[in-house]
Amino acid sequence: MNKKHIPNILSISRIFLSLLLPLLFKVPFAFIALYLITGITDILDGFIARRYKWESALGSKLDSIGDFVFYVVLITYLLLEQSDIVLKFLIPVIIIFMLKIGNIIVGLLKHKKLAMIHTIANKVTGFLVFTLPIMLILEQKYFMLITVIAAFLSAIEELIILLQSSKGKVELNRKSIFSS
Repeated sequence: MNKKHIPNILSISRIFLSLLLPLLFKVPFAFIALYLITGITDILDGFIARRYKWESALGSKLDSIGDFVFYVVLITYLLLEQSDIVLKFLIPVIIIFMLKIGNIIVGLLKHKKLAMIHTIANKVTGFLVFTLPIMLILEQKYFMLITVIAAFLSAIEELIILLQSSKGKVELNRKSIFSS
């Protein structure tokens, strides 16, 4: 195996691990264990790719797909297992989800590629969303509001970047709307 493929293998494993998570929704300890392992693969793929300069267009796409699959599974978990708090935020969550789908469509139509941008806001939101189930288990209900606000702002920022970028020239690793 070529070592340069390690980040891509980690991203692909995150996709498959994410797809296994629903099987453990009713088994909290096992769910949290697999959930944490899945999160670790997300951290490691990008770190290793950057550290050893093994970044690639394929790796960026796999990372984005892995993130998307993970978030869909996570939203499903929250709706099924944490519905008491999530239902209070259902409309904002739907709006954010629609924005993210809209961003995918804009990327495909304008830039002819899956253009999920790795902004700082998206990374912060990713961390908040990742920790959300744990925080809800710890009954930190305010954490849902903070996460929803961050997710909305990061989705809007991503849309602005997609719309402002020249056709076919969106930079997937752009840090924010304030950087180029």
